[in-house]
Amino acid sequence: MRTGQTLADRYTITDSIGQGGMGDVYRALDSTTGDTVAVKCLRPDVVAWHPQHVTRFQREGELLRQLDHPNIVDLIDVIEEDSTHFIVMEYVSGGSLRDLLIEQRNLPVDRVLRIALELADALTRAHHLDVIHRDLKPANVLLADDGTPRLTDFGTAHLVDSTQDITLEGAVLGTPHYLSPEALSNIPIDVRADIWAFGVMLFEMLVGEPPFTGRSITALAQAILSANPPDLEQILPDLPLALVDLVQRMLEKDRAARLPSVRLVGAEIEAILRGVDLSDHVTPRTPPPSRSVFLHPTQIGDGPRHNLPPQTTPFVGRESELAELARLLDDPGVRLVTILGPGGMGKSRLSIEAACAQLSRYPDGVFFVALAPLSTPDSIVSTVADAIGFQFLPADQTGGISEAAQLLAFLAERTMLLVLDNFEHLLDGSGLVSEIIHAAPEVKVIATSREKLNLQEETLFRIAGMHFPDWETPEDALEYAAVKLFMNS
Repeated sequence: MRTGQTLADRYTITDSIGQGGMGDVYRALDSTTGDTVAVKCLRPDVVAWHPQHVTRFQREGELLRQLDHPNIVDLIDVIEEDSTHFIVMEYVSGGSLRDLLIEQRNLPVDRVLRIALELADALTRAHHLDVIHRDLKPANVLLADDGTPRLTDFGTAHLVDSTQDITLEGAVLGTPHYLSPEALSNIPIDVRADIWAFGVMLFEMLVGEPPFTGRSITALAQAILSANPPDLEQILPDLPLALVDLVQRMLEKDRAARLPSVRLVGAEIEAILRGVDLSDHVTPRTPPPSRSVFLHPTQIGDGPRHNLPPQTTPFVGRESELAELARLLDDPGVRLVTILGPGGMGKSRLSIEAACAQLSRYPDGVFFVALAPLSTPDSIVSTVADAIGFQFLPADQTGGISEAAQLLAFLAERTMLLVLDNFEHLLDGSGLVSEIIHAAPEVKVIATSREKLNLQEETLFRIAGMHFPDWETPEDALEYAAVKLFMNS
């Protein structure tokens, strides 16, 4: 932020180009570069009424600096002058998406998909930095001369891990037509609120009006909370079914059933543009001989697919831990169990036994993924794919859809248990585990690690050494798990 230097030292305001809830926006000339820029000024009356808006305005500038993405407006300068605050941004000359929709009402499908793909990329960047936009709408999407979008107005954005909440108590932020059901219900929001608003925008670009309407704010809120969106397939019979399905999943009222990641939204939009059906073309393959499917001693004959390594000794001790793990895995609310403990405690063996007991519950397989040989998190995706027998489509058939997105799309339709063994040296890659959990509602994960994965979805299961007390006779000793293990080793 520059202080002690006036706006006029570098910028000459030429005219007004817009007004918002917090400030006014002007077109100006940058005397240093000769470029036209946009200058956003926080109005003094807003500051007088709600002084906390100064913090929000300053944070918007800082967020733009951090986001730094081709489809997010560029920050040029932040200036404070005589208690007046300015943000200087790139000038995007093509008007807003709202202006375009007023002019054309609805857009060709190809253009909708291309705008949506770049917006998904911008939102992926924001969500990666734990920034929730909270006010996605056509008016906040600017269009360059070449038609490419620029996401703007992060004034109401929310930082997921921020310890400061500068929202007015009880306030509902956002524009009514694009508010998610959870936002209207005053439930703390996450990135899925942006995905809902993005779905509303997709519907509006295709049809010409938002999916939920009402003659009053109350009627609109009631529609968002309880009414089904109009049937896109009936309104636009020629629309690709994959796009109809995508919008429907983005507009699930129960956010647990909604598409969980804008990265997945982008992957599906790109697949639709390229004419690639991930569900039809991305199929599992037969694992190579080096990763053949082993039969566990307790799983003889035909049964669910798995690659659990065979064990040469009986499993003794830790019966109580095994029972508790079974209880956790039975709980629908538990998606990730991390078996946590120092090295040499038997975490891997315990995870294998726990997984073996679950074989009949996962028709698409129970798979052991050995992470110990990996040196970087970059290899996790391919290692998981290799373990489950999944083959990626080559880049020339997907139009550049990433291997991670292909894997997530495949897992989304599976009922499967993954055992990720020895995660402690790959903690920077734990985000993939979170993405799997959100993308694939019927996939559960057991991880073993010496350290926590530090994920919101994580349920910790700590283990220590086996009990080894004093005894009176040799017969007494045989009652203890540590001795039983020693006798069978």
